[in-house]
Amino acid sequence: MPKFSKRSQENLATADTKLQQIFNEVIKEFDCTVIYGQRTPSEQFELFKKGRELKDGKWIKVGPTVTDKDGTIKKSKHNYCPSKAVDVCPYPIDWNNITRFKQLAEVVKRKAKELGIEITWGGDWQTLKDYPHFEIK
Repeated sequence: MPKFSKRSQENLATADTKLQQIFNEVIKEFDCTVIYGQRTPSEQFELFKKGRELKDGKWIKVGPTVTDKDGTIKKSKHNYCPSKAVDVCPYPIDWNNITRFKQLAEVVKRKAKELGIEITWGGDWQTLKDYPHFEIK
């Protein structure tokens, strides 16, 4: 049976207890790693800058972006304490294997439903797809 690494356990511990409940069940069935739980505004801003350049005082997209939330003006669900979101990837991580992310999401959604917890998966979003992202509704 898979189990979380120390780092995954630490990341998950920064999240809402409902997310902890879900993923402590998921790991029994599907090997995965928790790459983010709670993020500080500065950590969020570093992710926001990816794919952007500062031009004339404004951040302009110049490539693929990670998030539209800057951590200050627009907060992410990761910026709460405890975090209302986690980023979880199938283990081992292969960013190009979207099928594995979808398989993980199906297990997560099923476990959340069994526990009576409403969640949103970033892979279901219409605009910016965020396959590792799960948040409390």
